[in-house]
Amino acid sequence: MRFPLNLMLGSMLHAMFSGRFDTKPSEDGSYFIDRDGTHFRYILNYLRNEQLIVPKEDMVRIREELLAEAEFYQVQGIIEQLKVKAISLFKDSVILSPEQREPLVNWLKESQAITNDSADKLLYRASRDGWAASNFHSCCDNKGPTVTVFKSGNYVFGGYTDQSWDGKSYFKTLPITKREWTVHNRNEIKVCPEAL
Repeated sequence: MRFPLNLMLGSMLHAMFSGRFDTKPSEDGSYFIDRDGTHFRYILNYLRNEQLIVPKEDMVRIREELLAEAEFYQVQGIIEQLKVKAISLFKDSVILSPEQREPLVNWLKESQAITNDSADKLLYRASRDGWAASNFHSCCDNKGPTVTVFKSGNYVFGGYTDQSWDGKSYFKTLPITKREWTVHNRNEIKVCPEAL
């Protein structure tokens, strides 16, 4: 099987079969690579058609494992596609640095709050929209699941809820998925126990 050379350059697969290493096939002509082959099909398909095609329902679950495999095989295109979402989500935030965005996005993916195809939209910024609760609710009510980020001094806090905000109610009845987090050491997300 042949793959486009530009996709292979710099990869472990290119190094293995370029003659740099003394790799020999087994008697039946196959090569043995001592890796778990669970996600190798995604890498092969990417090398065939330059597209990372993973079912949406599987992406959250396998993202970290697939990224580990892509990093082992040094397939830059897959690595870039898996990492780019973290940088682009929350890009309008004046509170979160790029270093803080990536662990937050990873945590939200692990919590299945977002997928690789999630898009963000900045609904409310107090400095732009006003500091009153009524301003917040006029921008955020009935918008679906939200991530809230705020800063107090040098501390960054936030939370996620899968329920829409509703300025008419003081509380929501269970079940509500709600998680709170803080940013520690510039790029470490500390998840608080589930808040009910």
